[in-house]
Amino acid sequence: MHRLFEASLSSMKTQLPPGVRITDKFPGYITHSIDVTYRLKRHEIGLKGTYMTTGGKIAYSDYSGKYHETLTLNGFRVGALYRFHFLRTQIGNLPFSLYGEISPAVTFTGLKYDALLDLPDYDVHETNPNDNVSTDETGFSIQPLIAGQLLVTRNIFISCSAGYDFEFGAKLSTINNQLRVDWSGFRGNLGLGFMF
Repeated sequence: MHRLFEASLSSMKTQLPPGVRITDKFPGYITHSIDVTYRLKRHEIGLKGTYMTTGGKIAYSDYSGKYHETLTLNGFRVGALYRFHFLRTQIGNLPFSLYGEISPAVTFTGLKYDALLDLPDYDVHETNPNDNVSTDETGFSIQPLIAGQLLVTRNIFISCSAGYDFEFGAKLSTINNQLRVDWSGFRGNLGLGFMF
């Protein structure tokens, strides 16, 4: 779901210890979104904000010392949205509608880098020895999805949606290479909303 392309761990000059591996695919976690919209008949417009996070770590320690390197990525997606309610019906006595949504957005990506090399026998204790990564970049994305909305009271509704976020990723520059941050991926959402 979240990937860093063309990444190299420049601080690891030798062969990796047993049980340690380098990966360019960071795990996907739950994202959090909030929408504020205005609805007029079948049309709905508004703003959408999303928080995303992922990360990776490489670490090793033995009698001679320890080493760890951690990358944490945070993304804030801020954009507009347009919804069209193409089907309105009822489930029992509860109003239900199906709609399509399109949401273009700007994504602000922040990278936190942390590293430690500790070799007591050689009097080596370095924190962030290769802290040469730019920490903030901006990308763009577009997210189409289809969703259903069930009004359970006069003001409260439950929504469920599925779609895909196409990210035109930001590039974080280092001295030797570029890390391409790609937040693209499937989005399945379950939400609770309030209507005024």
